[in-house]
Amino acid sequence: MNTPAASRYVVASLAVALAACSKKPAAEPAAKPESVALVPAPERSRHFEAVNSRLELGGTLYGYADVDGDMLALAGNAQALVRQIAIAQPKAAAFAKQDFRALFTELGLNDVKAIGLSSVHEAGGSYRNRAFLYTPEGRHGIFAVFGGEPGRFVGARLAPQDADFYCEHEFDVSALYDTVKSVVAKVNGPDAAASFQEQLKKAGSQAMFSLLDLIQALNGRATIIIRFDPVKNVAIPGPGSVNVPAFSALIMVDGIGPVVERALAARTEDLVASQEGPRRLYTCKGPPPVEGLKYVLAVEGKTLYAASSYEFLNECLQRKEGLDTAPSFSSALAALGPEGNGITWISPRFFSRLKGLAAINPGINPPAKRVFDTFTLNIPEISQPLLSVRTNLPDGILVRSTWNRSLKADLAMFTIYNPVTVGLMAAMAVPAFQKVRSNSQTMAVYNNLRMLSAAADRYYLAHGVSSTDYDSLVGPGRPIQALAPVSGEDYRAVTLRQGMPLQVRLSDGRVISFPPVPPRARPQAPLSPDEQRAEVARRSAPPQAPPVVVGAVPVIGGASDQAIIDNLRRLDEAANRFYAENGTTTTTFEQLVGPGRPIASITPVAGEDYRPLLFKQGRPLRLYLKTEGRVIVYPPPQ
Repeated sequence: MNTPAASRYVVASLAVALAACSKKPAAEPAAKPESVALVPAPERSRHFEAVNSRLELGGTLYGYADVDGDMLALAGNAQALVRQIAIAQPKAAAFAKQDFRALFTELGLNDVKAIGLSSVHEAGGSYRNRAFLYTPEGRHGIFAVFGGEPGRFVGARLAPQDADFYCEHEFDVSALYDTVKSVVAKVNGPDAAASFQEQLKKAGSQAMFSLLDLIQALNGRATIIIRFDPVKNVAIPGPGSVNVPAFSALIMVDGIGPVVERALAARTEDLVASQEGPRRLYTCKGPPPVEGLKYVLAVEGKTLYAASSYEFLNECLQRKEGLDTAPSFSSALAALGPEGNGITWISPRFFSRLKGLAAINPGINPPAKRVFDTFTLNIPEISQPLLSVRTNLPDGILVRSTWNRSLKADLAMFTIYNPVTVGLMAAMAVPAFQKVRSNSQTMAVYNNLRMLSAAADRYYLAHGVSSTDYDSLVGPGRPIQALAPVSGEDYRAVTLRQGMPLQVRLSDGRVISFPPVPPRARPQAPLSPDEQRAEVARRSAPPQAPPVVVGAVPVIGGASDQAIIDNLRRLDEAANRFYAENGTTTTTFEQLVGPGRPIASITPVAGEDYRPLLFKQGRPLRLYLKTEGRVIVYPPPQ
């Protein structure tokens, strides 16, 4: 029905609708960008994108380091360090001549161009960690030991579903041996490399195998499986018997079966050999040393098995479903990837059983208890299994893990103990050590020369001569029983002539003299026999007050002058020792007097000041007395 009221209602409704359409919607807040802005391309590390693609950004830890060229720089620093060491240790001189950059490259240390780390805290309390070593040009040297292409983990089927520890890692020890042999050849020549190889061939011959054959056969995978008994413990026999959790274990190593079997077949006195299908078994004779553990070894093809018992070996090898079908393991592995070159699985029970070692050894002696207490305190509380997978990728090595902690602690340890930091600390410490060692050597050589000089003086007087030789002074029945070289010096080459200082050359080229030779000093002419007797008598007489010089006129001083002369004598003797120990010809008062210095303190007698003294080897000390306007000289002019 079309009424005026209805018409007004329709018009009002249209007006409201049009007003609503004409109203602008409220502006929504702009979404925050999920990506992180990077520095401009010219400033960006050229390895960043490759490493970043392997990591997770935004967790509790993210780290990236471009180390391209750092190892070569470290090689240069290491070479400089070895050269410093070679100065004090001549035997290292040959090694210091090596090209460290070439050696580092041969070792593969320059393969790693960048490193990345990331950690994400998961809802269950564990951490999802990743670590990546970026090697875009491949891996060789020591990094070749980690194996080749990734594959499926076959050992998980052998491990029981309730296994507490399982690890399977690929290795290539033969590649590492090739690297070591190559480095030996570069450092010491082909003959040394051949000798190194020959020694490895001979090593292990008493055990009926060649260590070299064993090393070259270590190319495959090694698997370790351990299962703890939930409650049972066993006692390890010995003087201090210790209880440990009862366990079953299996170790499987590829490649070395034939090499080891030759040694096993020869041990007929303590092993019993038997054949079981394709496997050759070797079991121990007699009762087991530990209850429940009767060890067995088996060789099948190139694989060596070592098990805690025959029963556990069979259990593992005949198993159709193992740890690989356990829900906790399979789900964790699915998140990290089913293939790789290394895997480690640890159950919570593994930690809890080890943490109970102190409790199952209540009667142990106090020292051992302290060891157990310290050990158990460092075992973490684990509520979820831990899993780590290592994978060799075309451009690097990636390690992914679901762990109980982030990589922060590992990063802190690497920051402190990485080779660069250790190298820098050594570079700072070695020169200081070298200085202390050099000073110690100088003083020891100085003392040897002093003994030779005193013995020679007595010899001149006793025999009425002005020269002698080493064999007349040193040896059984001689004034000096023996004289030990300190730094390769040869005391037989020392010229022993009256009035001449004794000099000897060290292996590093330094020349030590006794007494220290003043600059431009000339040897004195030999003394006549009468002069020799007079000189010995003068040295043996009680000390007299030296003359005091006023201007250029000698004057005999009193008691105060004698005390000043004594001070100057002490300073002169300390200065001469300083010159000899430090290989210098000058010094200062501050370097001679004070705490930790050769002279603890010098007490002024009449207000004199010893600080302005000029200390120069071969020159007398001249002390100016301001109060009296005169100069005291030591040693006094003759």
